[in-house]
Amino acid sequence: MYLSLGKAAKEAGVAKSTISKALSSGKLSYREKNSDGYQIDPAELFRVYPKTAKTDADEPASNDWQSGQTDAETTPYSAKFEIQLAGLKSLIAEKNRRISDLEADRVQLREDRHRLTENWQEERVRLLKLLEDQTCTVKLLTDERSTLVAEAQRTFWQRVFRRKPAMAA
Repeated sequence: MYLSLGKAAKEAGVAKSTISKALSSGKLSYREKNSDGYQIDPAELFRVYPKTAKTDADEPASNDWQSGQTDAETTPYSAKFEIQLAGLKSLIAEKNRRISDLEADRVQLREDRHRLTENWQEERVRLLKLLEDQTCTVKLLTDERSTLVAEAQRTFWQRVFRRKPAMAA
């Protein structure tokens, strides 16, 4: 069974680029290169990169709630789970605290939105009243006699002689 470039890198515990450089420089030989990639003999791989006793795949991944590796090797099996359980409980407590904070923030935002909506409506009513008052003031200040003259009906004789109607005093 031959190894691909990625599998060889994983088995040797090095990066793919390291294996690729060794192949191109001739430090590491390969059986053949085809459309699927390199075919590397495992014996040849371990000649250049001796197999280590422990690889990354054998080690468990570390999480926030796990204790250190030295403690994990010395503590009994049930104690490991107790430590992990305590860590998980603290994470759940933190999550619940964040949820309650977010709910309080949401309630506060709803109250703020309601208050702002009421203030906007009150301001709108105030501005409409102000606009109406200003409109009445403008009507009082304008001279509307010229519009009355234009609206008045001309008599037959005024139309014949093209005269304007007399102004009403």
